Amino acid sequence: MNVSTIFLSQTHSHCELSACDLTLDIGRQRLMDSQFQSLLEKAHQAGVLEAQQKMVNGEVVNASENRQALHTSLRSVDPTSPHFEEVENTRQRMYALAEAIRSGKWLGCGGRQITDVINVGIGGSEMGPHAVYHALREINPSIRLHFLSAVDGVLADRILGVLDPQKTITVISSKSFSTRETMLNAELVSEWYENAGIRTKEQRARHIFLVSAKESACEEMNLPPENRFPIWSWVGGRFSVWGAIGLPLVIALGADVFKAFLEGAAQMDHHMVSAKAEDNLPLTLALLSYWNSTKLGMVSHCLLPYDERLRLVVAWLQQLEMESLGKSVRPDGSLIHSRTGQAVWGGFGNEAQHSFYQWLRDGSSRTSIDLVWCEEAGHAHAHHHFVLNANAQAQAEALVTRQSPSDEFFNAVTTIRIKKLVPQTLGAFMALYEHKTTMLATLYGLNAFDQPAVEYGKRLCRELEAKLDQ
Repeated sequence: MNVSTIFLSQTHSHCELSACDLTLDIGRQRLMDSQFQSLLEKAHQAGVLEAQQKMVNGEVVNASENRQALHTSLRSVDPTSPHFEEVENTRQRMYALAEAIRSGKWLGCGGRQITDVINVGIGGSEMGPHAVYHALREINPSIRLHFLSAVDGVLADRILGVLDPQKTITVISSKSFSTRETMLNAELVSEWYENAGIRTKEQRARHIFLVSAKESACEEMNLPPENRFPIWSWVGGRFSVWGAIGLPLVIALGADVFKAFLEGAAQMDHHMVSAKAEDNLPLTLALLSYWNSTKLGMVSHCLLPYDERLRLVVAWLQQLEMESLGKSVRPDGSLIHSRTGQAVWGGFGNEAQHSFYQWLRDGSSRTSIDLVWCEEAGHAHAHHHFVLNANAQAQAEALVTRQSPSDEFFNAVTTIRIKKLVPQTLGAFMALYEHKTTMLATLYGLNAFDQPAVEYGKRLCRELEAKLDQ
């Protein structure tokens, strides 16, 4: 039987796995039960779960930079977890500031209540917070959150042009405090405050906060040192939404929402380290991705959420997986000659049906797909939710039933059902993909936590700027 016509559901009785109010249905994947069992054996031989435990325990897993990778500690409430005291101290500072701002105790330097927050940051300092805010924001929030990321003056004008600096707080996030785009936008926002008469250190301290590993960052921005919240060397940018990078979220959404978001992620962490391999959600996603990439030659992976609130998770996942797995060199410097990470793309599923599904259903390619929907609606329009989910479930079947049957071109689909999209389940959902990504790195023999090509591109840009500025 050709692999394009074999579905796991035909031979495998355990096609649904559930944890943390998330349910995976892997019955539309293209492999037999015996092949899935061989993948589980490969995970055992590669020590995938052991590698994850070492990461959580604080062992050095980022070999090229000789660092830990402890994003799990950012959401842990276990006092024995690595770096717990400094993480908890930072969390409490974040919660206290957010409560003061949201209650009206913390006012702008002119005595006016804060209504808006600007997040200045790019990459991991923007994508995670932006995805979470879009998912969890209220319809008419009392504090609005805006994202200034790229060095595009149109974006800056559209944000700064409608806000009142006296009622606006800005959080500037850069681990190194040298990211070119972030620093340029920070200068622009600083000038915006100055033009509004907010000039002294005391005045600026009411409006500008920094998230950085650089201890001198506040001095450079004419701010008191207490206006800096730390991000540590043992957290990579694309894994950092759980810590002080999430400060704008705590202010805009409230501490209780953020705590619940962390709690959901911590629950997925517990599942990841405690569940049996055959019941382990992130391991299952990782093994299927590995199979689809290396055995079926699927070069791209498509994420299709059927919920407006999850729209921006696509861009977040794109950075998470492609920056972590877009490599062909092992930590020891040897080349990898097989396929590694897939290209990640996608969109809001209902809109995508009228856009690129024709390509997915009848094009000359092979694609792995995660199709996501929420069982309970996030609104009061019951019939809309019924029709949206009917679309999701119908398309899950349609995407593996091609118009032109082909042994060469086909899709493999996993569906993910979220019981109800709340802060806890969003945290679990995002942590699920984090663990999938780091597990894949172990399977491929890669370091998930560095990004050498990104750093090379930054250096070339600085050199070109210097030449053009002469």
